[in-house]
Amino acid sequence: MSAEEVKTRGRVQAGTVTPFRRPEESSKDISEHFDGREMCPVTQRVILVSPFPGGIHELVRDLSEDCFDVLVFHHWEQGIRNAQTADLLIFDLTPFQDPEEAALVKSLVQDAGNVPSLLLVNETLLPKLDQGMMNQELLVWPARPGEINYHAQRIIRNGGQRTPASRLMTGTSPAIFKDLWIDRNKMAVYRSGAKIGLTKTEYELLVKLLEREGSVLSREELLTEVWGTSFLGGSNIVDVHIKSLRKKLGDRAVNSIYIATVRGVGYRLAD
Repeated sequence: MSAEEVKTRGRVQAGTVTPFRRPEESSKDISEHFDGREMCPVTQRVILVSPFPGGIHELVRDLSEDCFDVLVFHHWEQGIRNAQTADLLIFDLTPFQDPEEAALVKSLVQDAGNVPSLLLVNETLLPKLDQGMMNQELLVWPARPGEINYHAQRIIRNGGQRTPASRLMTGTSPAIFKDLWIDRNKMAVYRSGAKIGLTKTEYELLVKLLEREGSVLSREELLTEVWGTSFLGGSNIVDVHIKSLRKKLGDRAVNSIYIATVRGVGYRLAD
């Protein structure tokens, strides 16, 4: 985000980001509905590092209402130490008036590795920042209603090929991979709100690949973990079921969207 974009943040209007929607469920399942509101089917994790978080409580409120899980730390080092568990890091520089103080955070952003970050700055500090800081993702705070949600969604969405931290967590429900929502409690898979009719074996194959988070699973390992046998012989049972799973997901063997083939070995999640 350029300096000009930061200064003209009023161009961004609230409501431009479509909120996450939960897949349709039976009207009998009302345990997750309260006063006409629906619980978030998908949450993304934000770590907020602020020496005075009470001054930006509106930010925490807005993100929480828009299906973000917000974890607040008072110290920079704590935020960095937990960075890899987040989809987005937000550093609050609004208490700072001195650009040299703010510049110290620049190295912390680099220490966060591939975790996307956003820096909150005040109007007074903005014109004092050097070019290196201006090249960071910045947002002048206080911002317009809905603006923090827009920027958080945009930055996470443009964060490259990194697997979102809160979207794929072993043993949790739901698990999210790209546009698939896997409800482990109901052993159901959804895409864009529509349920995909998988067999038990196809579902278990998908879950095993999800749990490896991109690592390769050999055909022998899949046989052991899904079918409970280590015998492969001349059987192509794994390949047959992967082919059927791909077809139901709308995937393909070449330039795969969800499941990639590792020739001569097995399968893994596609990049």
